Formats: sequence, C-alpha cells, structure tokens
Amino acid sequence: MAEAIDQREGIGRKDLRIIRERFLALHKIRIERIRGELRHTQQIVIELIPLLFHINHPLLPGFINSDTPAGLPDYAPDRDTILAAKSLCRSFAPERKAHRRFNILGLYLMGSIGSIGHTSGSDFDIWLCHDPRLAPDEVEALRQKAARLEAWAAELALEVHFFLVNVETFRTGKRDSLSHESSGSSEPHLLLEEFYRTAVMLAGRPPLWWFIPPSEEENYRAYADMLIDKRFVDASDYLDFGGLEALPAGEFFGAAHWQLYKGIHSPYKSVLKLLLTESYAQEFPSIRWICQEIKQAVYDGTTEETELDPYVLMYRRVERYLRRREETNRLDLARRCFYFKTGQHLSRGGAGASERWQRQLLRKLVGEWDWSQARLFGLDSRQQWSINEVQEERNLLVRELTHSYRLLTDFARTHGRGHRIDPTELSLLGRKLYTALEKRPGKIDHINPGITRDLSERQISLHRVRAGGGAHWQLYLGNIDEDEAEVTRASKTTNSLVEMLAWCLINGVIDQGTRFSLYPSGGPVTQEELHALTEIIRQQVALHKAHAEVPPEQLLAQP
Repeated sequence: MAEAIDQREGIGRKDLRIIRERFLALHKIRIERIRGELRHTQQIVIELIPLLFHINHPLLPGFINSDTPAGLPDYAPDRDTILAAKSLCRSFAPERKAHRRFNILGLYLMGSIGSIGHTSGSDFDIWLCHDPRLAPDEVEALRQKAARLEAWAAELALEVHFFLVNVETFRTGKRDSLSHESSGSSEPHLLLEEFYRTAVMLAGRPPLWWFIPPSEEENYRAYADMLIDKRFVDASDYLDFGGLEALPAGEFFGAAHWQLYKGIHSPYKSVLKLLLTESYAQEFPSIRWICQEIKQAVYDGTTEETELDPYVLMYRRVERYLRRREETNRLDLARRCFYFKTGQHLSRGGAGASERWQRQLLRKLVGEWDWSQARLFGLDSRQQWSINEVQEERNLLVRELTHSYRLLTDFARTHGRGHRIDPTELSLLGRKLYTALEKRPGKIDHINPGITRDLSERQISLHRVRAGGGAHWQLYLGNIDEDEAEVTRASKTTNSLVEMLAWCLINGVIDQGTRFSLYPSGGPVTQEELHALTEIIRQQVALHKAHAEVPPEQLLAQP
C-alpha cells in the first residue's frame, strides 16, 4: 500500500501529481482487464477509438470528412495502436503536425466495464466529451462519426454506445432527451455519482473531481475554485463535471422511475441499482457516496484494484443496508441478482490459482453467503428453467421493483416535492411502465425479461375446460392427459385459444418443433385447425416484434 495523502494541511502540487498517478494507474489496470475479456478483433475497437477521434483518416472507420471535429489533448498513438491502425489501412502513418485546437476533451468508458459485473454480453457506454464551443453542425458531424463507429463495432460483435457530452451544459443539469439508453433529466446527480464510481478514462483530460480531497466533498465548488485561483491546477487541463453536494431529495423519485423503466428489460441490474438508491436515500442529506469511498481509498494509498471494484462496493453497500433493516429475503434476492450480473457459473469447473480474477473474487463472496453446491447448480442452470420457474422469478422481480419504487417515491414526497423532471419525460416513463406492468384481462404478459434465453417446449398439452356455464383453456407442459390434469397445476389459463397461442408464441413457449396434445379428443378444434391457427398468429407475432419498440410520440399520444 502506498503512503496516504495528509489532507490536514491542505493539498500541494506534489500531492496532486501523486493523486493523478494513482488514479491513472487504477484506470490502466481496468483497461487491461477489459482487453482481457475481448477477442483480438474486439480489442482493436478499444485500441483505436482514441485515435479515430484524434484524427480524420479517409481509410479508417468512422470517417465523415476532414472537417469533422477531432483532436485529443495529451494523446499520441503508441506502437500497438499504430499497428492496429495499419491492420485496417496499410498506408496509415501517424500525423506529426500539432493540433491547434483540441475538439475532443475526453473519452470515458462508463458502467460495469472492467469490473466483476462485466460479462461477454456487456455493452460499452462511452462518454465523448467535446469542446463546448463546437457549432451545432460540428456536433452533428461528430454524432454521425460516432454512429458510424458504433456500426463498425457491431460488425465485430461489440455493442458500443457513444454519448456526446458538453461538460458545461452537463454541469448545469442539461441532458439528452429520454431514450432507452439515456435517463434524460430524471437522475442527473445519481448519474454523475455512477460516472465518478465507474468511469475509465480512455484518453483526454481527467476529471477535476479527482483532485478535490474527500474531506472537501461538501465544499466542492469553493475548493475547486481555490485550486484554480491559486494555480495549483490549470482549469484547461481538467474536465469539471461538478460535485455531488446539492442533490435534491426529489431526484430519488426520478431515479425510481428510470430504474423501473430499465427493469422491464434488465431486472437483475435494476434491482441492484434501486437497492443502492434506497441505501443512499436512507442517508440523505449526508450521503456517503461509493465514489467517495473509492476516492478516499486512493488518497489513503490503496492500489489493489479488486478492493475498489465498483460492483463489489455496490453490493457491499446494499448488503449493509438490508442487514440493518433485517430484510433477509431481499438480501438473498440482491445476492442472486449480483451473481447473475457477473455471468459466472461457479458450479462448473474447479477452483484454483489459475482461475480468472472474477471467479476468484465471486467464489470468495459466495463463500461468505454459505451457498451450497446444489444452490449454485440450480442458479447456473437458469437457461434451462421451466416456464413455471421463470414465471415465479418474474413475479418476484416485479414485486421487488415495485416495492423499491414505492419506497423511493414515498421518500421523495416526504422530503421534497420538486423532482425537477421534465414533465414530458415523466409522462413518457409513466406510460411505458403502465404499458409493460399493468395487468388486465386479455393482455399478453411478457414473462421472460432477460431471465432465461429459451422457454421453448418440445411438448405441450392444451385442455378446453368447462366451468360455470362457459369454457376456458389451460396449458400444461409435456403430454398431460385429462386424468393427470386433475392433479397437475396448469402453467397458464386463458379465456380463449387465440389468447393462449398468442401468449405461447410471444413468450417463446412454442416454436416450429413443438408438438401439441389437444384435450378433450373430439373437441371443437382439430389438430389441423390448431396448427393453421398457430401459423397465422405466428406471422402476426413476428410483425409485432418487428415494431416492438413503441416510439415515444406514440406513447405520449395515447389518451
């Protein structure tokens, strides 16, 4: 462990240099871990992204024109980067002329990348921080270049999203419009905390936040101004995203909406983030942010990256919060969510010194939880879970998401009415949640929000059952005859056969190879009619999936 920085007498230029070196060393380790998770062709993307925004080269990916804003401060391609560029363009040679102006101020990887939460399926969210003086047409050219680079990365099986950030407008609270990838105005401070906690600097200028001592977090603005006024730092050498000292209570209301919105498609990650937000809300207004824990550790001289893994620190915070509340069932769910987020399968393969760092770290945590091998095997077989298991899991996740949502919205209403969310965005979030989670007769519920990959069954049984002067349909897995149905719980009950088949097709329960058993024999529908009806509905479902993402304007247009 390196020597701690003594903050009692203020911080000097030597200390600032040491802090910078420690943060950069930490980020270098995380970048190496990121590369270690990628195939060689994908590593090229991470290697070249800084270069591709430093120059405009017509034979390299993303090129729009020579006037597209470019140039990164303190950046020069190393030998590996030049070789990577030459693998795409043999004639490439690095430019030797100096940039008169740096239009790209920083490139930061954001989120789970480089942490234990990074899996082979993780996407790459990159903050592209540009010069605030860029004209609208220059920003648009930069946006087009980013879009082309996203498409290039997709060709290499890497999902990349660029977010153009004007640091000056970011600091004043302005954001991109709400979308599937952007939370809009719903949680600006919580987003900034996540940035400070998880961001990895690829190139450019470091955040000024690094150099504000942990003891001065509540005095961020004044301390930052002091560093600049006394010329301890040059403001042009750093990016000032702002501090976390003025979080309004109402932002927890926006965070609850946004995470529930995200939870429709990624419930495990959203449960963890909502629980973290709950823990922050409990400490309001004197919140000890996780990013501050990381900063304090860096100032204290901690150099072991595993101890500062942002996902592990998030879990630890949630664990302490739920233990204090004695909510053991929620803690067990949080652990399962964390385990699934890592993408590891500890029941497969043995432990040993050669194990990758993620598995070693997770195995240590699972040992603390006292999970049995049978428990691990059950979790690791998630992709083979039955419909009944998936429905039970989905209901549990929805209950937890809505429970946490209510806690946070109640907190926000108690501590302050001003949530400051754009009313249009709030309406859009509300309608999206209503559309996804509302239960009503005849609605086809989506039961598999990222729980398992395949719910298809080789054999199902459909029973038409008379009751109360009418009839309904019941679904059983496997070949279940009428006698067996008397002692077997149906997986699904609907009022009509069309609704049943639509539910099965939308949720992937039946595919082209599924066999049907139809009861009672001699009923109103023949096997031939059943197959014909299934095919018609299959075509409609395919059409529905092609337009599954309802445009925001259509949601807002609904009465």
